Amino acid sequence: MSSLYLLRASTLGVLCVALFLVSAGQTIHACFMATRRQRGSSVLSLCLEAAIVVHLVLGCAAANSAMENHGDIFLLVYPLLLHVKSLLWVNAAAAALACAVGWKERRVLALADAVVLAACTPPAIDALGTAANVLFVIDASYFTARTAALLVFDARTSTTMVSRLSIVDALDAMPEGVLWIGPGGGVMFMNDAMRATLTSLGFATDLADARGLWDRLARRAEGVGGDSDGAGDEPSRAHRAADRFLLETSAGRTCLFTRDRVVLCRRPCERIMAFDMTEEEALNARLASANRLLEAANDELRASMAQVRKVAEGEAALRMRARMHDTVGARLSILHRYLEDGRDDPQTLSQVTELLSHIDDDLAAGLPAGGPVSLEPIRHAFSLVGVEIHVAGTLPDDPQLAATFRDIVLEAVTNAAKHAQAHRVDVTIEHAPDGAIRLAVSNDGAMPERVVEGSGIAGMRRAAQRVGGVLVIRVSWPFTVEVVVPANARPAVFDERGQR
Repeated sequence: MSSLYLLRASTLGVLCVALFLVSAGQTIHACFMATRRQRGSSVLSLCLEAAIVVHLVLGCAAANSAMENHGDIFLLVYPLLLHVKSLLWVNAAAAALACAVGWKERRVLALADAVVLAACTPPAIDALGTAANVLFVIDASYFTARTAALLVFDARTSTTMVSRLSIVDALDAMPEGVLWIGPGGGVMFMNDAMRATLTSLGFATDLADARGLWDRLARRAEGVGGDSDGAGDEPSRAHRAADRFLLETSAGRTCLFTRDRVVLCRRPCERIMAFDMTEEEALNARLASANRLLEAANDELRASMAQVRKVAEGEAALRMRARMHDTVGARLSILHRYLEDGRDDPQTLSQVTELLSHIDDDLAAGLPAGGPVSLEPIRHAFSLVGVEIHVAGTLPDDPQLAATFRDIVLEAVTNAAKHAQAHRVDVTIEHAPDGAIRLAVSNDGAMPERVVEGSGIAGMRRAAQRVGGVLVIRVSWPFTVEVVVPANARPAVFDERGQR
């Protein structure tokens, strides 16, 4: 220690000031480590940082002791002036603690700390002799750089570190109101959003006993007032459940209040939260209005569909009358002429039998004689309700197949207008070179979440199978009903219950 007296008083003064400032910074760093919760800051590391604080204080006392022997007292540390050298044995314990931290936590910096601290023990200082004053400068320089780096790291960490204060700040900045009520009814915490909500409702926010707050809010939600603080008794629109209800505040906001039991600071407490549901309520009101409009539109659609069916029935009646007049009436006239002639020979009887058979076939087929089936009546009927039907291709020449395609188109267009609210339906009829015929009916309506095969789809499927075809429902935009009838189709036979 006597080598320290060889340093100039100015040098000792600088070292004393530097070690004093570094010991203060190291103390701040140790306190920061004690308050933060970080995986790397173990109890062993915290003890090392505290030991370094003691080391720096002893260094400051040693510099002050050397200055006092020069007669220029800069810092008086009376209890330590006579015992600085003996107290430096604390550095040996600090060096051992640094070795333990470096070995356990794999920290190279701790091993460097151990070397510097071990060099500052009384035996090491005596062994260095006159070079001890250089060690004193190195010690001060090393811990100055170390402490400055750690303080910079602590400053950066504090911006992202979660502490109790940062949690409180985050709760205060929340848009949702939060209130914790302790077991005795005292307010443990209330953020700014809850305070503003209670103020808008006319409730006091400096509550000494908040145990009756939930009941008063509930009575306000039921429209009976009940605020003992003098708030108005105006009715409020609310929907109340067991631990939640909606309440409209005087500020024009709609809040959802909820209540539950939680544990805060190891104490069971009651938590009341207020969520701003103004936008959600406005959206619900718009949805309710939209639902009413949809219901009205559905009623109009049902009426329009009934009108479409009447138009279709009228078209069918007209076709039946034309068929009776043109086909059946002509054949009955020829039959009457045969009977008037009074011919009963076998040839005449054969012709009469054939004539009656043809009349029966015409009635069973349901097609007008002398002309093909047309999709024009369907297109015209659905145009009355705003559904445009675009047809590409022509119906098959076979009357039965043409009638089947017409019935499938009618059912598919009806489903598109009724269930998908379609405005455009595309009917495509393709004739393949090999004789196969494909019918596709697609619409621009809404896609169904799933397809339920009711009587409509089942009827279309049976109609396709009667002519030997296959019906496929394609649930991809646009929704398409497709029927393919191969060239060598074999019609299916059904019993009275509609089963094959």
